[in-house]
Amino acid sequence: MFTPLFTDGIWNTTFNSDLKEYCYNIIKKDNGVIKTNSAMGYHTNGLNLTDPEIQPLKSHIEQSVKDYSQFISVNCKYKVMDMWINIHGYNDYLSEHIHARTLFSGVYYVHTPKDCGSIEFIRHSHDYMLYDWKDVQTKYNTHNSARWKLPAEKNRCYIFPSLMRHGVTPNRSWDDRISISFNIV
Repeated sequence: MFTPLFTDGIWNTTFNSDLKEYCYNIIKKDNGVIKTNSAMGYHTNGLNLTDPEIQPLKSHIEQSVKDYSQFISVNCKYKVMDMWINIHGYNDYLSEHIHARTLFSGVYYVHTPKDCGSIEFIRHSHDYMLYDWKDVQTKYNTHNSARWKLPAEKNRCYIFPSLMRHGVTPNRSWDDRISISFNIV
């Protein structure tokens, strides 16, 4: 009998909006910051959370976090703490990182051309698994993998515990991959 323990999961939803023009308008006025960016990726400063254009997305995120929390039996009041835009051109990616001092984090994909990369989650026991398990796995699955990728798809929103290590694989398209990331407290 199999008993799953310590299951971490990613909540995913779909939200239809067209925020591409909004994102490009923001970067015209924003100098950007360097955080986990690698290569030439662009990361805005925090968005104005009262901007009318992002209110529907913000509401969707807050409701989705409430649904996710109920599913995993966590109960408290939640709010979006911050949001920012990531724009990645050809070969841009995000290094592995976590979001400390928050409960949940997530990403909403605004524009995702073909071959634009994936979000990749890295298990805490990653190094051990790569060393000791690499020759015994017959088929990779969520129980025995050190890493797991989820596709970057337009209008897809992923929400996950903030301490889940994650990164974004390189964009192999000549078109920009655009996403809005966020933290929940």
